[in-house]
Amino acid sequence: MRTSGNFQKIYEAAKEYANSGDIEDRPMDPVVRHEDGVWMLESRMESFNGDIEVSLETFDSWFWETYKDATYTPDQTDIDEFVRTMSE
Repeated sequence: MRTSGNFQKIYEAAKEYANSGDIEDRPMDPVVRHEDGVWMLESRMESFNGDIEVSLETFDSWFWETYKDATYTPDQTDIDEFVRTMSE
């Protein structure tokens, strides 16, 4: 199952997977990708021609502490820092 849209939508999907522990609807070998201005949470098996690809595990590690805060939403500074770090 692919989720695509803005960063906040991908963040919410990843947070839901992490908090629910439900793996039934997760993509196989899930990754977070950025391609042509669109963020995606999808299977690594899908073709990719974008600029960022990180495992869902890496994404979760980056945002894990924020998953506990129901009111947190990544702002542009958070996104920029994530992109910069993952691009290094």
